[in-house]
Amino acid sequence: MSSLDHVRILLGSRSYSVPRDQLVAQSGYFQALFRSGMRESNGEAVTLHGLSQEGLEGVLRHITGSPLPDCIPSEDPRCERKTEESGCGHDVSAQAPLQALVEAACYLQVHGLLSLLHSSLSPETCLDLLDVCQLHGQWDLASASLRYMATHYHSMLQRLDFQDSPASLKERVLEERLRGAPALLVLCQQGCDSWVLFRYSDEGGSWQVMPGTIPPSMLRVQGYGAAVLHNYLFVAGGTRESGQEVSAMHSYNPSTGCWSEEPAMNQKRYPPTLPIMYNFRLLAVNGSLYAVGGHSLQTMEFFNPAQNMWTLAAPLPDTLVEFSACESLGRIYVIGGYTPRGRNLSVLRYCPSRDEWTVFDLCRQHVRKQQMVSIEETLFLVGGFRRDPQSGQTEDSLSVHSYNTGTREWNCLKVNTSKSGLSVSCTLHNDGIYILSRGMNPNTVGKHRIFLKYCVFTGVCEYVRGPPTEGNNMQLFSMYLPHPL
Repeated sequence: MSSLDHVRILLGSRSYSVPRDQLVAQSGYFQALFRSGMRESNGEAVTLHGLSQEGLEGVLRHITGSPLPDCIPSEDPRCERKTEESGCGHDVSAQAPLQALVEAACYLQVHGLLSLLHSSLSPETCLDLLDVCQLHGQWDLASASLRYMATHYHSMLQRLDFQDSPASLKERVLEERLRGAPALLVLCQQGCDSWVLFRYSDEGGSWQVMPGTIPPSMLRVQGYGAAVLHNYLFVAGGTRESGQEVSAMHSYNPSTGCWSEEPAMNQKRYPPTLPIMYNFRLLAVNGSLYAVGGHSLQTMEFFNPAQNMWTLAAPLPDTLVEFSACESLGRIYVIGGYTPRGRNLSVLRYCPSRDEWTVFDLCRQHVRKQQMVSIEETLFLVGGFRRDPQSGQTEDSLSVHSYNTGTREWNCLKVNTSKSGLSVSCTLHNDGIYILSRGMNPNTVGKHRIFLKYCVFTGVCEYVRGPPTEGNNMQLFSMYLPHPL
């Protein structure tokens, strides 16, 4: 074998013999050097300066096909690193091998190694890799690290190194998490053992099945609570057809197309009879999930994704049935329904920072079984039964009312007396409130299902093309889907 088949690489007092053809194939630096016609291009030795020994050895191991050194050891995601930390809360000793490896790969232009680091991103490496790549101007790999953290946002929230990161970085990751195309989704039951998550297509008025297999433990569950938090869809509680109550919770991550089992609630929360679904509400408030009420339950509990556990909060002032609730400006508002003593005319408000319920206002009319959404300080009440205080008559027309929590003013925005406002699901999406019938009578067909959009800016209510033709127990949601889907 010719001596020119191998090249001696000199770094300080160290010498490494590496096949010339592998250097040319893997390293842009050596490829350019050997083709330059310079004195080193035909020699047996090349002297390098400014690189660390561990960084160069890691790159050479990659070039020759040997296993890479373990730059950051695996660890329990909640274990705090026991070594010296830098001012930004990251472990310096854990960063050093990775920084040396990226520094050498950049200098020697070993793009295959940078691609390998991209494909092998993990919760243990992504944070340090982001810092190192930003330091060395590897913006593609830095962006990939940021996207990885956004994709696995709740897993990152549970890591102490991420919790100790600067607030600006955590805001960037959440912003990345919420990027994408806003999409209208519906979770529905098709048959006893089939749940499907659909995405609505505005162009064709059709529904496309979302990726992901719904866990078997979710099958045959009705009366569940559902909410979107940090662009995860959470489904919790309910009752099985057998009558078994459920405390389990699952989440759907549109960035991965996967369902996951989450910690169960402390208490089983469900409606008393089906298809009634007005005794249990799951709400996203200030970065946590709140489970409000349930059959014969006055309690409330919240789920903190960073702690990955449920904690009891202040209970409702009374046990309520057939009520509704929503979040507005970081507080929970509960309206309507019945207490054990009769009709609930109080507007209840919960303040998370004080862990306290108060009677905020009184309703002019008694309402029950309505749906609620909010935009800033304005609550929108959709459908339900309304009782006129003067005549005592009730109606279940499909109406939209608003309540401003700042001025405490009520307004009737829209009433459609030809359609029932019971058993509907609604969600805010883009510039409107979308309203969909949860279920259908066996004798009806898809074209009779309610599927409307109320525009909050113009007050116009219009039909939406292509309501789902099959399915019951439906819930509408609005989420961001990554590009491309």
